[in-house]
Amino acid sequence: MTDAPAQPARWTAQWKELYSEVITTGLCTGCAGCVVTCPHDVIGYEHEEGKYIPFHLEEELGLDNCVHGEKGCTTCTRACPRFRAWEPSADMHLFGRQREPDEMAGIWQQLLLTRASDDMVHRMGQDGGLVSAMLIWLRDNDYIDAALVSGVEASACCVLRPSTTRSSPSSSRPSTASRSRTW
Repeated sequence: MTDAPAQPARWTAQWKELYSEVITTGLCTGCAGCVVTCPHDVIGYEHEEGKYIPFHLEEELGLDNCVHGEKGCTTCTRACPRFRAWEPSADMHLFGRQREPDEMAGIWQQLLLTRASDDMVHRMGQDGGLVSAMLIWLRDNDYIDAALVSGVEASACCVLRPSTTRSSPSSSRPSTASRSRTW
């Protein structure tokens, strides 16, 4: 009889680990991924310039722990792009294997170099404006009402801040492209 292949360990990391490994260490970029995905609405977010850091709303176990996390909720750590090395588990889930050392950019079948065809979006968007062009198209064609994008603080070029774009279709081009520009 052959042994079945070992199953990967169950993901158990929760707010407690996110708080100690990302929030308090300065790795947090303020993307609000943990806030918007929390199914229990217990992660808050200060919407003030320079204070885009999530915090826990329930004080039952202290601000550095979560009752729901102690019961098995792991949503916030799964949503955080800065929490641990998430690529291996994502690669296994999506492709059934982990990437090889020569696959630094990840596992892919075809690589496309793209840019926005609209000159203004190309100039104003980051790295050719593809994402801005996609968001503009989605907004202009009523697939989305708004988009959460990253911008930069006016006072510090490398300090990211979340921003929403919700322009009407006739004025969405400059707004979406300029708000999503980082550095």
